[in-house]
Amino acid sequence: MAGHRYEGDIKKFFNIDSIQNEKIVVENVLTLYNQIAAIKRNYECFTVKAQSKDIFFTRGKTKVDGIRDHQPLIFNFKEAVDEDSEILENYSGYAIYDSKAKYFEDFSMSKYANMLFDNNLDDLAEANLEYFRRLSKSNKDFNKHQSYRMVMHDNELFVRGITSLNYKEYGVDFAFVVAVLMLHKYMKQNKGNNYNITFAALNESKLEMIIASSQSKQAGDLGSVRSAISIKTNDLGGGAFTLTNIIKLDVKGSGIYLYPSSKKLAQKDISINHGRTSIKTALSEINKAEDFYGYIDYFINELSAIKTIKNPEELRKRILIKLSQPTSSLKNVSKELKELFKNPIKDVVEDFSKFLEMCKKAEELDINYDLKEKLRVIISEIILTKN
Repeated sequence: MAGHRYEGDIKKFFNIDSIQNEKIVVENVLTLYNQIAAIKRNYECFTVKAQSKDIFFTRGKTKVDGIRDHQPLIFNFKEAVDEDSEILENYSGYAIYDSKAKYFEDFSMSKYANMLFDNNLDDLAEANLEYFRRLSKSNKDFNKHQSYRMVMHDNELFVRGITSLNYKEYGVDFAFVVAVLMLHKYMKQNKGNNYNITFAALNESKLEMIIASSQSKQAGDLGSVRSAISIKTNDLGGGAFTLTNIIKLDVKGSGIYLYPSSKKLAQKDISINHGRTSIKTALSEINKAEDFYGYIDYFINELSAIKTIKNPEELRKRILIKLSQPTSSLKNVSKELKELFKNPIKDVVEDFSKFLEMCKKAEELDINYDLKEKLRVIISEIILTKN
């Protein structure tokens, strides 16, 4: 992460000079490193600051890779200021992710504006914005001064998110490097501990990596269990750095990931926000994370209780009910998910394996970062609690 704004802080905190010749042995670490390095080469991320009154929207005339709309929406900045305090005039970038929705949230008209643009009623949407621009001259509540998080890729400029001026961006490279250095510390303190990056999802703004211990224990018919952690960063919202203790339940290969219900274990999780937390405080909080290698017995006890109170058919039905709710956050992929859970399971203990196989196939679906997390939460709640 050469050139990162916090490179010096990380080197000092982890005393890199003393370990620079040591080899970090974490399975799949090189693969993920190469993926992050490729993203850093191909995507340039930066911010500009602008007032909402100085923004209007137009349509692009050509298709842009990565955007479904054949005439993608464009943020146009009458005036903005870059990171070097240089004034930018007539600046523009394509709207991606939820940047458009975030802009309209400030006027409590996100759903309305999305409906207008989705139905090509751009003139009516712009008329609404012009009304608020006029109001901003006499009422500052209708003019937000914010950071617009930009990304340059293949000579195209995109608006990937909108945040407050105080928002700190740590970056996917920061999360990766800090996590690997933390694992290296665990391995030095506890000889014989080994770790494996078993899942990763990333783009220029988000990273989730799941790291499992090499040690596994049997949990009866449920299969074998490993302690694991989910480490995430999201430069567009949520936590700047979160570490969550989870369960890896091996099911014929890749397995599934569950969020334990133990409050005692949840107290060991770490969450650092994008606010005014200094980098020194952030690194100190991360350093407090305990080695999760020995947490496996927590999970064995929690999973053992399932067999006495639940049956697989009950769990399958509950998942289908969750997926069928009109307000489900997974409604865009509910058809594929419901297909996986549609076949009834005999009401016998031995058929837990069939239910877990359904969950494994759901875990392997090619769906985006946020939806996969929501799916894991739903499955975890149904398996481990009474929800």
